[in-house]
Amino acid sequence: MAQPKAWSRRAIVGTALCGGGLALPVADAMARQTPLATPARAGDRSTRLIRSEELNALRDEAGLRIVALTPEEAFAKGHIPGATAVDWPAMELGTTTDAAISDWAASMRELVATLGIDPASDVVIYDDGTLFAARLWWLLAFLGHETKRVLDGGYPAWQRLGLPVTDDAGKTRAPAGGAVTDAPVRADVLAPLAEVEAALGADDVVFVDARTPEEYMAGHIPGAVNVNYPLNAEPDAPRFWKPDKALIALYADVGVTPDKRIIPYCSTGVRSAVTWFTLGMIGFLDVSLFTGSWAEWSAHPELPVVTGSQP
Repeated sequence: MAQPKAWSRRAIVGTALCGGGLALPVADAMARQTPLATPARAGDRSTRLIRSEELNALRDEAGLRIVALTPEEAFAKGHIPGATAVDWPAMELGTTTDAAISDWAASMRELVATLGIDPASDVVIYDDGTLFAARLWWLLAFLGHETKRVLDGGYPAWQRLGLPVTDDAGKTRAPAGGAVTDAPVRADVLAPLAEVEAALGADDVVFVDARTPEEYMAGHIPGAVNVNYPLNAEPDAPRFWKPDKALIALYADVGVTPDKRIIPYCSTGVRSAVTWFTLGMIGFLDVSLFTGSWAEWSAHPELPVVTGSQP
């Protein structure tokens, strides 16, 4: 099988996929940022998660942008003051050819700007307990945005502490000030279909299927192991992420270890974004999300499929 070219996982600062296609040097993009939080580091959950009481203390900071990863109707019933809403279908990428990724990246830059986010923003993302805030975190990582965190426990954790909420429909739109970023994309966080196919049978690669066991048994990528994405968090609300030790053991039990390259997938790249986020949080350095996931793989009848409970 031919190795993919433009979207190699090693093209960490790659080519910016907007405008004329010229990439802004990373140093120049970073120099303009005045982040309120430390950029994310693998293995350091304090740079990826924020507690409700911490977020409440930061709500008046000018550079803060709070985004709810939730349907508009749920957002209208109650949300954190100052937040704006976006739901995961707005970020979907169903085809991972070079051209499709390029077009999608350009539209995602525009989407992020409509949320009031600019390159200097400190972004906090929350959900209703679905863990899907990780999807926007992954997108921001792909777009080269350094300072972003997920609210641990989501909106249920915020509510449990009795912190301020609002249902003011007049504030469902983002504040002014968003700007389209021109930072280079991080192609290493995205595994396109061609790269996934090329990795079949590789001893140093593990596919992690984040779907339910029933979905996995109905058909999965050859060699994939199944870790249903809710297992990354506590079972009861508020659904806080499990401790590092428990998460490391969860994945080690199925052969997912830091010495391997890990490619998570699910049906459309939303649930597996939770897996991708979690693995980075516990110190895995080589993890790329197959965002096209099973929807894209199964759309190609020439690609192999395994059924049953075994990889």
